Amino acid sequence: MNLADLLRPLDLIFKKCRARYAVIGGYAVAAWGEERATRDIDLLCNVGHTKALLDALNSEHIRFKHRIGDYDDPIPEAIQIEMGAVMGHSKRTSLLGYAMRHTAYLIASRTVTVEGLDIPVVSPEDLVILKLLAGSARDLEDAKSVIHVQGDKLDLALIRQFCPEHLRQNLRQLLDS
Repeated sequence: MNLADLLRPLDLIFKKCRARYAVIGGYAVAAWGEERATRDIDLLCNVGHTKALLDALNSEHIRFKHRIGDYDDPIPEAIQIEMGAVMGHSKRTSLLGYAMRHTAYLIASRTVTVEGLDIPVVSPEDLVILKLLAGSARDLEDAKSVIHVQGDKLDLALIRQFCPEHLRQNLRQLLDS
């Protein structure tokens, strides 16, 4: 099962709710950096669409978990969808839908067509910032991969402009490596 097959039913739900989204995480790293194994699909959407999305998932009888983070959490809400409930298969693939307070990441998505489905993927610049925000060793390796593969095509001025102050040292280390 490929990304388009997994996203197609969810893409319809997002369109029905008029909610913009973008692929982030491992699949976005594969689009802009080096391909790596991943067990889930990470999506970013605006927190303003959460209720409509939850209502649509309920109306489609799709099982999910909804998590609300702390006030200072960069990911204030997460929706984890059981993909087996969407696709009718027993594979336990999860989709994480992140609802962000800031919508700038969605403004800078780019469309990648996979098997006839236009999939919005977060821009490589915003992906680097998201990976810095997440901060795990895997996330920093992902950011380094995107920086390496994109090379001169990456808008470093934009990354520096939007990189939070507390992460600028980590960004400098990535750019120097």
